[in-house]
Amino acid sequence: MTEEAMTMATPTLWESIREHARRRPEAVALRFAEGEMTYRRLVTAVNTAAPEVPPHGVQVVRAGRDGRAVIETLIAQRFRRPALLVPHDAGAEYVSRIDRDLAAFADAPGAWRNVYGLWTTTSGSTGSPKIVAHDPEGVDRFVRWARDHFDLGPDTVSLSLSPINFDIATLDVWAVLAAGGQVVFAPQEDLTNGPALAAMARTYDVDLLQAVPVVLTLIARAGDPVPRVRHVISTGDFYPLETLPALDSTFPRAALWSVYGSTEINDGFLLDLRRATPGELGRPIDGVRHRVDGSDGGELLVSTPFQALGYVNAPNDVWRTFEGRREFRTGDLVTVDTDGTLRLTGRSDRQVKVRGVRLSLDAIETVLRRQDGVVDAVVTAHAKGSGDRELIAAVLVGPGASVSNLALRSAVSSALTPTAVPGRTFLTTEPFPVTGTGKTDRNGTINRFLERRTP
Repeated sequence: MTEEAMTMATPTLWESIREHARRRPEAVALRFAEGEMTYRRLVTAVNTAAPEVPPHGVQVVRAGRDGRAVIETLIAQRFRRPALLVPHDAGAEYVSRIDRDLAAFADAPGAWRNVYGLWTTTSGSTGSPKIVAHDPEGVDRFVRWARDHFDLGPDTVSLSLSPINFDIATLDVWAVLAAGGQVVFAPQEDLTNGPALAAMARTYDVDLLQAVPVVLTLIARAGDPVPRVRHVISTGDFYPLETLPALDSTFPRAALWSVYGSTEINDGFLLDLRRATPGELGRPIDGVRHRVDGSDGGELLVSTPFQALGYVNAPNDVWRTFEGRREFRTGDLVTVDTDGTLRLTGRSDRQVKVRGVRLSLDAIETVLRRQDGVVDAVVTAHAKGSGDRELIAAVLVGPGASVSNLALRSAVSSALTPTAVPGRTFLTTEPFPVTGTGKTDRNGTINRFLERRTP
């Protein structure tokens, strides 16, 4: 799709779904643990609703996996109100804070405070979750791009493996519904069960599957081929290329993709995993522009046709204007090869000093993930009484794998520097906890182990 085509008017999400209900009313739109819902039932549920409008004018939607979140989001679209999707298990304190932030925003001057559309929160992996107001036209443009690139249509069946409040749902939920396809919601209790997810993909003839790398790795380790899938999309983090052969054999007929982006810009770069090299971000999607703040590498700044309007409850100083276009400071540090290939080296907020040596926590995690038997790894830095910092790691070990602390320490020391070796490393076979948007909760993971060892 050309940049000019990207900016053309396109039907809204609600208009597209309503049209599919008119043309194919009995086609299944949603499947979930309790049953299924046709396009006719979905649109009828939206059209007959008379929801209460909160004082701040934003519909707060709990992102469950029973279809209700889809209905409530479309109700907001129908009445041209924003729908803010929050974690399904958000507690009273979380929701109360969100309501206060929305009320304060509604009372403040803002040209886009009444813009309808999908609003989400950031994962909170780099701080407190921020409310992100997405441009409804940007969402519609992304839906159109995804439909064209992944050939989405009425025969598409997507297996949704991430929380619907995660921005990646724009592709595997909203774009699929806009194309008239079917979305299958995996049960919450199976989201880290590789064999169960592979079985679901076969049972429902899934042909589009998007997930964070650790979930894709669990499916691949199940060892059961899923031949009908046409597109597998890794998102949210780098896919560990050393496990690519297992993914390839699990999805022998699928195109294997990695997408790079963030909640603020949606997807910006697309990478063919079968041709990928370590650290590579991929090629810009049509209409995406980028630059690097530094001649020898530095922070990546990106402008996309899909980017958000801004934050509701946080300063918008991460946005700037350059040559007439608005761009987002990603916080990601990259280098540029001679052929223009971008390679991620870490994040500006994941750089720490230990015993006077500057280290990248991301680089340490990468080394740990590359070791045999390791499914995932997280590393955080904790203050010590001496004023220095201690590195603490948690390593998720695959079923039946043999992984030793000594081997991990040796690998990090050899690949980086002895100073980068974590002072403590916890080995586990329990899946890491995740944030409300499906990303690994680094602090929660480490704190879980520290609390278990507190007298």
